[in-house]
Amino acid sequence: MKKIKLLACVAGAFMALSSMAFAEGDWDIKVFRPAVNPRDHKNDVMVRAGDKYTAETGGKVTYILGDWGTVESRVLSNMAAGDPIDVVFVRDQDFPKFKVKGYLQPINGYVNTSMTSGGQQIFNFNAAEQVFKYDGKYYAASHFTSNHFWLVIYNKTLMQEMGIKESQMPKALEAAGQWDWEHMAALARKLTADTTGSGSIDRWGLGCWYTRIFAYMNGCEFTKKDAKGNLTLNFSDPKLTEALSFLESAKKAGWYQQDNSIIQDGIANRTCAMVIGREYDPATITRKTRDQLEYVKLPHGPSVKACKNIFECDGYGIGNGSKKQKAAGKYIEYALKEWYADDIKNRSSTWPKEILTMSSEMMKNTYYPGPTVAALDSMLDDFLGEVVWGGNSPASAIEKYTPKAQAILTDANTPVGKLTKLPFKGVTQNFDKLTASNLSTYMKAWEGTKTAKFSLASGSAAIGGSGNSLKLEFDPETDGDSASIVITDPTNLGIVGWRNYKVEFDVKAVGKVGKDASVYMQGYANELYQYGWIEKSVTDNATVYHVTGTIQNVNQNGRIGLVIGVKNLSGVIIDNIKITEK
Repeated sequence: MKKIKLLACVAGAFMALSSMAFAEGDWDIKVFRPAVNPRDHKNDVMVRAGDKYTAETGGKVTYILGDWGTVESRVLSNMAAGDPIDVVFVRDQDFPKFKVKGYLQPINGYVNTSMTSGGQQIFNFNAAEQVFKYDGKYYAASHFTSNHFWLVIYNKTLMQEMGIKESQMPKALEAAGQWDWEHMAALARKLTADTTGSGSIDRWGLGCWYTRIFAYMNGCEFTKKDAKGNLTLNFSDPKLTEALSFLESAKKAGWYQQDNSIIQDGIANRTCAMVIGREYDPATITRKTRDQLEYVKLPHGPSVKACKNIFECDGYGIGNGSKKQKAAGKYIEYALKEWYADDIKNRSSTWPKEILTMSSEMMKNTYYPGPTVAALDSMLDDFLGEVVWGGNSPASAIEKYTPKAQAILTDANTPVGKLTKLPFKGVTQNFDKLTASNLSTYMKAWEGTKTAKFSLASGSAAIGGSGNSLKLEFDPETDGDSASIVITDPTNLGIVGWRNYKVEFDVKAVGKVGKDASVYMQGYANELYQYGWIEKSVTDNATVYHVTGTIQNVNQNGRIGLVIGVKNLSGVIIDNIKITEK
C-alpha cells in the first residue's frame, strides 16, 4: 500500500510540474493549413490535433484560413505584418525555396522524431532526409503516411471487352520488362475511340493532369543543383525535349487527355482507359465502378531503363519569426500523430490490398522530384501548356519560357530580406482634375504595343456626360486582338505590397466591339510579378459597365502599378477608379 501511495504522489507531482511548466509560457499559437475547418472538431484532423494540444497545454489554437494556392502568400503576409505564423503547412515542392527565402526555422529540438504509434514509426525520415534537410537541420516534420506515390490505374474489364490480350495489358508488360512509353502509347491508341459515332473522341487511352511527371519518367528534372547548392535551369537537357515531344505527339494523335474534369472520373466513367494518378485515388474509384481495376508502376521513357518510384509528401514547419518554437513543436507532434492514425484507418478500410502491397514495396526506394521545381512552380503549367494545349513545338516553348525561368530561378535563390509594409490610404480617381499635360505623370503607354495611346475624354464624351474620363485606344489590326494599353505610375495611381484589394471602375467601349470583347485590369510590378486579373465582358459601345474585382496576395515590397488593356476592342473610356483595402 505504501508503494502505491508513493507512486501516486510521484505521478501527481510530475503532472503538477508539467502543468506549471506549460502555464509559465504563452502557448497560444497560429496554425496554417489549407482547407482547415475550425468548427469541425470530429472530422478535421488538424482541429482534433488542436483540441488535444489545448487539453494538454491550455493554449488556444487559431487557424489561419486559405486555399492550396496561398501557402507562400499567407506566410509572407503574416511575416510582413510582424505577426508570423507558428505552424506552417508545407509541401515537398516548397523546398528548397522556403528554406532559402527564410520562411521557416529549423524544427530540431522542438519535434520528437522518435514518435511511434502501435510500435510503428510516425516521423517520415525519407522525406526529412531527402526533402526537408539543409545544413544538417530539418525544416519540416512529415508523418510517414504523407508519402504518396504515382502509378498507372487501368480498367481491365474495358480492355478485355476491347479484345486486348492479357499479355498486352500493363501488368503483363511490366512483368516482361516492356512497360515503357512505346508499349503504353500502342495500348492507348487501341483503346481510344468515338463510342457514340459523333465524329469526336469520347474515350481516351491515357489521361494525366500532372504533365510534368513525363519529364521525371524520362529521367529528367527541370532544374539541377550547382556546386553551391543553388538551382540552375535544366531546360537544355535533351531528355526534357524528348519528354515534351512525346506529349506533343500524344496530344496530336488524340489518345492523350489532359483535362482534369474528364480524368477525375475517367476510369469509372470509361472516358479514360488508363490514368496516371496517386496511390489514394483507387480508394475513390473502386466505389464508383464495378469494373475490375489493376495497378502498375509508371512506365519509363526512352532515355532510362526504369522509372524511379516517384513520390510526393507534405509536412509542418515552424514559421520564421515565431518565438513559440516549443509550443509549435508540441502541436506538430499532435498533428503528425492524428494524421498517421487517420491515414492508417483509411488505408486499412478503403484501400485495395494491391495498393497497400505496392506502397510497402515502393517505399523502400523513394524519389521526391518536388524540390526540383519549387522555384518554377508558378510558371511550369503555363510552360507545359504551350505544348499540350497550345500545340506549339517543344523548341518554341523552351525558347519562349527560358528567360522568364532564369529570372524566377535567380529570385528563388535570393533570401527574401526585410519585408516592408507601406501605408495605403485608398485610391479614388475620376480624372476630373487632370489635364492633357499632367496625364502622362499618371501613366504611360504599354511598351509591348505599337499603337497604344491614351488621352482625356471630356464633356459629353466622358462617362456621365461631364468632366473628364480616361480614353484608351489601340489598333487591333496592327497589334492583334488583345493588348495592354497603359501601365499607371504607382506613385500617383497604384497599389502597395502586402495587402488584398477591392477594385472598382466604370467603363464604356469606343469604336469596334468584336466577339468576346472585354476590358481587363491587373496589378503589375514587373515580368515576374503580376497580381489579380479583373476582367469584364463588353457587348456594345453604348452601355456603361460597372466593374468590380479583387487583387489579392500582393507579396512584394514597394509600390505597384496597374495595367489596363482590352480584348477584341479598339478602345475604351474608363472612369471612377476606386481601390480599397479588402
